[in-house]
Amino acid sequence: MSATETIAFTLRLLPGATAEYKRRHDELWPEMRALLLGAGILRYEIYLHEETGLLFAHIERLVDHRMGRIPDDPVSKRWQKHMEGLIEQVDGRPVRDVLPLMFRLSAA
Repeated sequence: MSATETIAFTLRLLPGATAEYKRRHDELWPEMRALLLGAGILRYEIYLHEETGLLFAHIERLVDHRMGRIPDDPVSKRWQKHMEGLIEQVDGRPVRDVLPLMFRLSAA
């Protein structure tokens, strides 16, 4: 198996958008799923801190991923338009705060 790495970031859910955000991700478009997996993402998890609306995203990906191409892909642009009004965005892109790794415990 190829080498992997993890990244984490936060997003901000807009007030009142929790149920719709969850519904849209439960119904993730097949072409969006294919784009993410095809870019080298192995696992993508998003958690919600309900009191603040803060979303915590965690991605496991191949070290030689192609995630940099995702924002310019027409499917991704359509998805971001679809997510307008649910998460904080600037110029059609989600506001992401990258989180530096502070600690990791591994059984390996």
